[in-house]
Amino acid sequence: MPRGAEPSCWIRLLETRDHLMFQLRHDVPSAWPQLVGEFLRSVTAIPEHLPPGAVSLLLADLARELDRLSSQNSTTNGRASLLRRMDLNLATELAADALCSRFEEVVTQWCAQLEPETLTSEVQALRVADYIDRHFGEPITLNTLSKVSGWCGRHLSLAFRSSMRMSIREYLQATRIDHAAERLRQGDKVESVLATVGWRGRKNFFRHFKERIGTTPAQYRDSWVATSRSVASARPSPHSTQSVSARPSSSLQSV
Repeated sequence: MPRGAEPSCWIRLLETRDHLMFQLRHDVPSAWPQLVGEFLRSVTAIPEHLPPGAVSLLLADLARELDRLSSQNSTTNGRASLLRRMDLNLATELAADALCSRFEEVVTQWCAQLEPETLTSEVQALRVADYIDRHFGEPITLNTLSKVSGWCGRHLSLAFRSSMRMSIREYLQATRIDHAAERLRQGDKVESVLATVGWRGRKNFFRHFKERIGTTPAQYRDSWVATSRSVASARPSPHSTQSVSARPSSSLQSV
């Protein structure tokens, strides 16, 4: 660990970097420069002394991740990898703030040359899954997701199945059923739940719901409602003589 840096400070920095990695995998390349810029500002905001060598290692790790998220075949069109373009070995003589500034500039230029089709299958699958998670109640077609990803439907379907181990349709159905179960636990009527999660066809919904949950939607709702009422009735009354607020026991007082 570099001299002058507190352990807790570097732990927070590494946690911030891990969070950045997660965001990069789920967002589009056009958003990467802003995400990277916010991370770099957190690096330069560290009050302790940051040796350029340590910052170079941190940025090299980030550059490798960005290169990994972009297609390996993308270098065939003349675009150099981010790590090579940054040339961090020669940049170690720069101060930490100057090094971060240069890295942000290079990332912005590099991302501007990325096209949706250059992204890896993993990134595209996560982008599509994230879109479904946020728009499950809306009509979603393969054509809709193709526009979101920039890939043709066939390639997108293959990439999604390879990364998520299920088809796009299966993921969409599972997402809608899980959200439907959540609404049913709150006591909502089955018909209103169908409309909320964007499912068309009552019979088809019942079949898929039972396959995933194990009961029909109505049985599932009634079971949860009955359980909730049972738990509520078993709770002591606030006016009970055994209420903690009325007279704490000696064991509670000792705590």
